[in-house]
Amino acid sequence: MAQVYQFFIASALVIMLSPTVAAQNRPQPPPGAMGVEEAKALAQGWAFLAQGRIEEAADRASSMLAGNPRGGAALILAVEVGIARGGPLAGLAEYERWLGRRAMEEPAVLRRIARATLRELGAQQQDPTARIEALRRLADEGETVAAGELEQAASGGGSAETRALASLGDERAVKTLIAEMDTGSGGVTTIDALGASGSPLAAASLVGRLEDPRPEVRGAAVQALGKLGDPKLVPRLTPMLSDGNAYVRVKAAGALFRLRDYSGLPMLQELMRDPSPSSRLAAAEAMASSPDASWIALVRELTGASQPEIRAAAACLIGPHDPELGLSVLETLAADENPAIREMATRGLGEVVSSDLTTLRRLMKNADRLTRVRAAARVLALTL
Repeated sequence: MAQVYQFFIASALVIMLSPTVAAQNRPQPPPGAMGVEEAKALAQGWAFLAQGRIEEAADRASSMLAGNPRGGAALILAVEVGIARGGPLAGLAEYERWLGRRAMEEPAVLRRIARATLRELGAQQQDPTARIEALRRLADEGETVAAGELEQAASGGGSAETRALASLGDERAVKTLIAEMDTGSGGVTTIDALGASGSPLAAASLVGRLEDPRPEVRGAAVQALGKLGDPKLVPRLTPMLSDGNAYVRVKAAGALFRLRDYSGLPMLQELMRDPSPSSRLAAAEAMASSPDASWIALVRELTGASQPEIRAAAACLIGPHDPELGLSVLETLAADENPAIREMATRGLGEVVSSDLTTLRRLMKNADRLTRVRAAARVLALTL
């Protein structure tokens, strides 16, 4: 906390220790600039906050905003007081009270709230995936503490943390999962994490699972190999188009399509015309790596399917191409009476990345931790 407020404490000392010099020797600020008294009040507010005198800092911010309701510097102090009092959601509430009905967001303030959101989620233990992703985002922002915690998680984390790290490309975690796979103990979640890693180290272990007697394992391995992006894997995947299980055949066609091999394309095109919405969705998911106009039209149609689970999946697919439609469908489903549908929609909200700060502000209040992480990370990316 002291590092965050270091500049403001220094300002406070300059102003409070040399009031006579400040009053007599400094030129008057130009119109629109912060006056000496306002700067002194602001610096003292930050000093109170750094000393843990939260209520005094809150009073100082409140009085400054009363005198200048549009004061950005006082707003930042008020938000930081809110975060100190009750975490990032409390800081966000302070910001939204100030914002009222104004349409224009304050990117610098939202950035502060986003970083606080990531710090809070990087400290929790209930959701390892959200925790690891929050720490990774903070490390990318240059926060050395987060980088150190990531290193600690990589060296001694549990299985969920290891999968989360591997899915983000951490080489040590990838090697741990490969060893797990080689002993025969890794399941579908391990396979998915290796595919998400994009690491070429995972290829041999995944190829070994193509002979697994369980179709769900073969299908997951095929899909993961497609995600690795290595065209040299095409000869290992092509035979899977003749697998005895339809699920595996579709996954193989999609993996090959992702690798720019179109030997399974006729199968996918046939599925796109199938009367069953679930079959059409399977085709859309398999071809999502290279969307064209016909793909967009199909997915738009599926967002209106009668089955809510198909609408949710289609909304996630269309989100990168039409965020407004994707968010609209998912937010409606997030209020569904079925808890499984609500969970699917909520998770989907974190995947549909928006470039609208107002939408991201709303998503930073979502009950799902991973959704909040991704919304906060997107705010940081948009407010550099």
